[in-house]
Amino acid sequence: MNTTDTTNLHWTERFVRDGFVILKGLAGREFCEAALPRVREIIKHDLPLNEWNTENTPVLYHPFIEGYTPPEAVLDRLFDQPRLLAAIDELLGGPGHWNQVRNYYLFLKPYNPDIEAKLTPHGHIDFPNQLIPILYRGFLFQVSLVDSEPFSGNITFYPGTHKLVQKALLDKPDLQFPNGMPDVPLPEPVEFVAEAGDVVFWHHLIMHEGNESHAANRTPRVALTGEVFRENFLTKVDPAQPDLSPWERRLALNGYYEETRPEIEHAYFAKRQEYFDGLKPNAEIKGANQ
Repeated sequence: MNTTDTTNLHWTERFVRDGFVILKGLAGREFCEAALPRVREIIKHDLPLNEWNTENTPVLYHPFIEGYTPPEAVLDRLFDQPRLLAAIDELLGGPGHWNQVRNYYLFLKPYNPDIEAKLTPHGHIDFPNQLIPILYRGFLFQVSLVDSEPFSGNITFYPGTHKLVQKALLDKPDLQFPNGMPDVPLPEPVEFVAEAGDVVFWHHLIMHEGNESHAANRTPRVALTGEVFRENFLTKVDPAQPDLSPWERRLALNGYYEETRPEIEHAYFAKRQEYFDGLKPNAEIKGANQ
């Protein structure tokens, strides 16, 4: 669970190699100090963080989707953080690639007194019951709004599994991964133990997992997960091409690939639109067991 890298690689190279990268203080504490009171308003209590538990605080996964849910003046500033925006541009190969759509999700995992302090022993990827894109149109990131500790319900990542998953899909394009990779030993997971403002970026094919919250000091997970997408899928990647962005290079670890199945992109957008159309913009925010 060690997040310290001893190879002195540039952070973009670690993103390519590991499929994720943790950057300290990228969102800034000022943003977090403004966002946390808004989260308290959303869940309608002002208890100290170490008193949040599953009896008084929802386990929450709530979307904020541009054009489908009401804007959040405070939380929306996630996408106004200069260092975060600079890192997004660096991963995508410069400004002008991100489509500027500000979609994100609020995650809460309060202390659960009824479970053990341990990590989930398997990972998943985020394409349930559908064809999985070998290439994609972007990546996700998460910013912690609070100082967390081990077993705070943090997200975990399995380094390098993005390459393994992609290779498995190249060999068998219809493959799905509902419960990890049963025939491949997974590496030790890395837990996103964060200070407020820390950010983790991750590859769409890396095995990752949410966890229950049972930290020694009862600190919860309070985080925002943002999407960084281009308008359209990448359709071809060639490792011999010069000046690939870090985002493209981590898609080229298994060699040249050209996507010839437009149905994958069509199915992805159709399923995403179905999800958006099912949102209830004026519904009260309630807990969800995710």
